[in-house]
Amino acid sequence: MTRPTIKDVASLAGVSVMTASRALNNQPYVSAEASQRVREAVETLGFRRNAFARGLPRAQSFMVLMLIGHGTSDLPGRFQRHAVERCRELGRHLIVDRPPLGGGAVTYVEGLIDRLRPEGVVLWRPLADDPRVLAMLAERSVSFVRIDADPALAGALVSIDHAQAMTTLLETVDGGAAAFVHSEADGWLARQRREAVLAAANTVRLCPAPSSDFGAGLEWGRRLVAEDESPALIVTDHDALALGLLTALKSQPASRRPVLACLEDSGSVSLVAPEIRRLVQPLEAMAHAALDILTQEVQAAPVRFQPVFTSEDGRGVTST
Repeated sequence: MTRPTIKDVASLAGVSVMTASRALNNQPYVSAEASQRVREAVETLGFRRNAFARGLPRAQSFMVLMLIGHGTSDLPGRFQRHAVERCRELGRHLIVDRPPLGGGAVTYVEGLIDRLRPEGVVLWRPLADDPRVLAMLAERSVSFVRIDADPALAGALVSIDHAQAMTTLLETVDGGAAAFVHSEADGWLARQRREAVLAAANTVRLCPAPSSDFGAGLEWGRRLVAEDESPALIVTDHDALALGLLTALKSQPASRRPVLACLEDSGSVSLVAPEIRRLVQPLEAMAHAALDILTQEVQAAPVRFQPVFTSEDGRGVTST
């Protein structure tokens, strides 16, 4: 028989893993009723806490660990600046690391936990969507917050509403034709965006690109502007695709160019091509929300921010 885990306790008690962990650690912000259900679940399952977790000092290391992925996005770096500022205000230190890809991620993160004994962990994709990493942290009673990750998985989440972002953009064309030039990446975010497009209107085309680079965007842009009725709106999910598309669109008179929007909040697009409408990530607010959840025991329910986009002239933001 497999040994019961804290996830089993949480499931039987009808609470989240984080709430179960707080109850077991006698931490605040857990109701008496929830604590009683957790105690009953522990007794029913015969749950025994990991010896490491029992001895792990919380709120004594004054460290928060942020784990980022290996992608090219500059979002984690920009988020980090705000996280450092918030940690200073809270009297904490932020440690940033990039675990290796592949099956060694769990072991690597375990080693960091052993050495640093952080108060909590901020996770970016792909670790934020890795069930093995999430299970290990829950088993060790380590609090964690996932940034822009799969809402179906366990744990506190800080994100924008990506499905609403796509829907909001498509509403701007007033029933006109739109195209979504997208990479063929898998994962919850890619699926969510494609599902939002398919649900929006029959006039929206899915345009899969063979790669996420400038050349693929340029090729799709040339194809779309050559059509008799080019779309009124082109949306893409990668900054390099957006720049390639813009190059092709500039062959047309300004009055005939479709609106071009990018769902990746990239610093390169904002600097090089401010005319591309960008989905803006409220990174400062997201960093504050994540750190407050970890260090101040505030509400651990998902925190979702409404999407905003840069204005058409690239000078401001609008909720559209």
